[in-house]
Amino acid sequence: MGGGTPIPDQSERTRDFDRLEAAVVALADQHKRALKDNESLRRAVEERDRRIRALEAETLELNQRRRDVAKRIDDLLAQMDQLDVELGSAGE
Repeated sequence: MGGGTPIPDQSERTRDFDRLEAAVVALADQHKRALKDNESLRRAVEERDRRIRALEAETLELNQRRRDVAKRIDDLLAQMDQLDVELGSAGE
């Protein structure tokens, strides 16, 4: 009758349950920290996305302004060319 697995005594079972309880508590704490970290990261990503959208909108606006300025400069150069032509023909 000596070939079976020995049955742990009460103090050994208590230690096993204590270790299991400590592991479960540690895992639950780790899970709570992971949830908080996840939420913090989500907020950071949302803020970064808002900032990206704002910068994209600003870039579009600035590009449009640049195009407007380039057109005005082209118009002014064309007027200057026209004046050169008119003044050149008037002097002949």
